Parts: sequence; C-alpha cells; structure tokens
Amino acid sequence: MTLKKRFNSFFFSLAALILSILIVWNLFSFIFGIFSYSRVTPDNYQVLRIILFGSTDNPEGESVSASISLLDRSGMEFAVIERSWPKEFLAIDFADVDFSAHNYYFPEKIYGTNSVVSRNTFFKKKQGTNLIPYYMENGACLFGTSEAERKNLFRLGSFAFNPLSFVFYGIKKRYTVNLSLCSPGIYYGIYVEDGSLVLKKE
Repeated sequence: MTLKKRFNSFFFSLAALILSILIVWNLFSFIFGIFSYSRVTPDNYQVLRIILFGSTDNPEGESVSASISLLDRSGMEFAVIERSWPKEFLAIDFADVDFSAHNYYFPEKIYGTNSVVSRNTFFKKKQGTNLIPYYMENGACLFGTSEAERKNLFRLGSFAFNPLSFVFYGIKKRYTVNLSLCSPGIYYGIYVEDGSLVLKKE
C-alpha cells in the first residue's frame, strides 16, 4: 500500500471515528434529556414580556426598538434586552422540543423582519440577537425556579440547541412568533398555554 493510500485510509478512518463519537454523544444527550423530561412539569407560564417603543426611518433604513424581558416560571424578571433592530417588525424564534405530548419552548433569537407571518421552521436565522446566553449559563437554565428545575431545563435546552439534534427532527423544531401586530407603548407577553405559544396583552 502506498503512502498516499495509507494516508487516505487513516483520514477516512479518523473521520468515521469522530462521526461515530458525535453520534454516540448526541444519543447520550438525547437519552439523558428524556430522563430529565419527567422532572420538568410543562405548566402554563409566561416566558417573555415585550414592549415596543416604535420605529424610525433613517438613511440606513427602517428600524424598530423594544424592550424584551425574560421571566422565570414564577414570573420574576431575570434579564432585560433593550435596543433597536433593523427592518419594520420584530420576530422571535423558539426551539420547540415535543416529547410525550408536551412542548418545551426555549427562546433562541430576536431579529428584525419585513414579514407579518408567524410560521414553523427548522432552520435558524443567521442575524439578530442571540437570547440563549441570557438564560443558559453554568449548567443552569434561569427559567427554572429551583436548582433542580434549572438543571433539568438546562439539559432540555442543551438538547434543543445541539447541532446534531436534526437527527431527531420528529420531536424538535423551531417556531416563530411575529410581533407585527403589537402596538407601541403596550406590554405584551408570550405565554406557554396548553402546549402552545400565545402572544397577548398583559
């Protein structure tokens, strides 16, 4: 066997080994996540509080400003994002893990859009403000109200944001909440109610 053939054989063997490790790790994360599902009760609760300040038209184009508050399951605010985004409206993407007839939603990204349509999607938005670091930190998900719940939600969120979770697309997808119908100066909430995301006035 020539040196080139040996190198190619080694390269493909190494690639196959790395892929196998990633698949096994993803399966382990998935199984461990399933175990944690039973410890998290998907009650009805508010996830986000939103107030729009309005839109402006400038030489760079239209933009909209807002304040987004993240709330734990008891309704306590633990993070606030206040800024403007380009485009006419705002939308928020959620990762949705559907398991055992329950839906678990994790806000993923807020971004500007010119669309007024909310939709289900599997693909990420490439631009916008990443919301994950505001509630996923140090092995805990801040949406929980106890240490155990925060750890279990972190495991669920880790599965939801795992790059290889597309393998389990049957139980994981993304959902977009469009804020185009929200009026400036009024507080709105995004709630989880009976397994669905609901946008309504507070």
